[in-house]
Amino acid sequence: MLLREAWGAPLPVDPISIARAAGIRVLDAPLDDDTAGALVKEPGQDPTILLNQNDSPNRKRFTCAHELGHYRRRSADETEYTTVDLRGSLAAAGTDPEEIYANEFAASLLMPEDAVRRLLEEGLGDLELAIRFGVSREAIEYRLKNLFIPS
Repeated sequence: MLLREAWGAPLPVDPISIARAAGIRVLDAPLDDDTAGALVKEPGQDPTILLNQNDSPNRKRFTCAHELGHYRRRSADETEYTTVDLRGSLAAAGTDPEEIYANEFAASLLMPEDAVRRLLEEGLGDLELAIRFGVSREAIEYRLKNLFIPS
């Protein structure tokens, strides 16, 4: 729904533009190597998404979309909160419901199901899909697995 509300342009989807259209500040920040990004909301202030300035553009795009997922889940919460997303095996384990939601949100935003299916029908492979969607090959492979092998 957010994709239809805020993004009418062609692929790849730009989550930074979507976040800014929603009133969220998005900043590159000097974060620790173990930190991919953060969503910070202070009382009475608009939220801010911080992206690790050392990450690749594709990594920043996924992190921004992931943080948008956290925001969408908590947008009615007017109180102060901070969500920090760390890298590593614990973060990738996929057991925390908030992280699972944010990852699924990011995948759906950046790789919309209808576009994935259309491009597959056109014969694009996973590397071509990754380039078209502006994501890592690992991200598109994970998305394809989730779309075609329901859990």
